Amino acid sequence: MYGPSPAADLARAAQTDALGNRRLRCGEDFDVLRVPEPAGRWALRRLIGYDQPALRPGPVALEDEASGALPGLARVGGAIPDTEAACLFFVAPGAKEDLPELLDWLDWGGIDLGLRGYGAGESIPEPTLWLHDPRSPAPEVIALLGTIAECCSRRLLRHCVPGARREPV
Repeated sequence: MYGPSPAADLARAAQTDALGNRRLRCGEDFDVLRVPEPAGRWALRRLIGYDQPALRPGPVALEDEASGALPGLARVGGAIPDTEAACLFFVAPGAKEDLPELLDWLDWGGIDLGLRGYGAGESIPEPTLWLHDPRSPAPEVIALLGTIAECCSRRLLRHCVPGARREPV
């Protein structure tokens, strides 16, 4: 784990809301893909394991359980409750708008994977726990999406099949 994020790296996107909570503005420097935590951790391990520069994940944080998901954000599917913990994959700006089309192109369209995109005009609570280097550049979402979608699909299938194997830790 990388622990707390270096404040200087995220200062440009940081803002404070009316309640004094630190938030990161999405859409200018990055978009965020919210992935159910078990699938997100599994996808992160796989992406790191590929050891390919083109598939290298950017910053990945663990969403604080207290912050939960925000209402009114674009979500692709609805299989996970908004209160379930999630991994936040920081990706290049524009990913939220492209997400449904890219999932269709990858043959995952119409399947409820539990993904949610945060983009222009939206913000997320500033993460406190980073799973992957917060200083790394945000990659294009297409480089990660196939692996993330497959991990989300496997997660859903394991919950539907009686006696399914336990998810990897």
